[in-house]
Amino acid sequence: MHSISPSANNSPAWALALTDRDAFAREQEQLGKCWTLLGVTSDLARDGDWFRARLGGRSVFVQRFGADLVGFENACRHRFYPLRTEDKGNGPIRCGFHHWQYNKEGVAIGIPKCQEMFGVTPRELDARLNRLDIATCGIFVFGRFANDQNKETLKDYLGEAFPILEAMWSPKRAPRYIETPIAANWRLVYHITLDDYHIVAVHPDTFGKEGYLPREAPHYHRLGRHSAYFWYGADDEVAKMAAEIARGEYSPQVYRIFQLFPNLLSLHVDAEGTWYVIVQQYVPLAPDRCVSRCWYFPAPFPATDKSRWAGLYRRVVAPFAYYVVPFYIRKIFSEDNGICEGIQSMASQIDAFPILGQHEERVAWFEEVYAETVGNPPPPGSDAQRKIGSAA
Repeated sequence: MHSISPSANNSPAWALALTDRDAFAREQEQLGKCWTLLGVTSDLARDGDWFRARLGGRSVFVQRFGADLVGFENACRHRFYPLRTEDKGNGPIRCGFHHWQYNKEGVAIGIPKCQEMFGVTPRELDARLNRLDIATCGIFVFGRFANDQNKETLKDYLGEAFPILEAMWSPKRAPRYIETPIAANWRLVYHITLDDYHIVAVHPDTFGKEGYLPREAPHYHRLGRHSAYFWYGADDEVAKMAAEIARGEYSPQVYRIFQLFPNLLSLHVDAEGTWYVIVQQYVPLAPDRCVSRCWYFPAPFPATDKSRWAGLYRRVVAPFAYYVVPFYIRKIFSEDNGICEGIQSMASQIDAFPILGQHEERVAWFEEVYAETVGNPPPPGSDAQRKIGSAA
């Protein structure tokens, strides 16, 4: 791993990639080796369907070949022209520059005038695309660049969160999608999703002005690299949720959110009696730019209240909720993104680690995993830092 140290701008190691392009590039190289959400299978319904995404700072694409999903870096091996120039489509892997065509293994099998131009056959030239590891969890398609450091399956990587995320999609309809550009580093935006301290100040009209959450109200769960927020519950609440899902007995009662490293979150929320699942990802573009990708759809879980009145209410309200939900998603995004863009404007002046309170502790958890992944020194106050101090 690369060790990132402060540069001439005096930023501490944890903040360096917020402003420094070289640090950002090294960060992305390491994160590209982690399982990362690339898209959803509803965009790959037919043979030949493909979508474009970003992984580790690079353009990639995923395509369906029959029953198989394969992924490649989006660059022709000949002259590095992008093979996919739109966000999604259908058709063979054929370069628009010289019409080199590739098969499902990423091998160039169709090279115009190959013998005349290169003196060999396409098979002898053996030009191959940079292939990705691809795996799915329910509707969600994950990828990573093949590497010797990370050999975990996606199921092992997500751990306890795997069966929960797998169950979070509805087979009844394709998810709706919102994409939002943000003039801030992806980690700053991800931090705010891990922070329950800002709600009154930033979202007074959305969540109310009753006051800050009681100290004991949110129950945080650390799930290896990942974390979760439950409004209430014991330490084994995540396991209970997974068991109820496995038995087909789970029904949402309160807001819950899972943050999955490096840049994904999944939650379910009550929309006037109709529960919705929201899956959101912050895709890094540059030290000071990212894009939010958001999929949302009605939760597939059975309703808790099965009374006739509740059923009638849901039938009346549900059609309207489908249009109200995106309004609130965009409103909350706008409020959060404005704060993060403000922090980004001051990023070159960051000279320490944040002072984190009770309802911000998951920010520290995230930064510990981030530091270990990209090769940074552990952040102050972390378990890893305390071990280093005690050893010294």
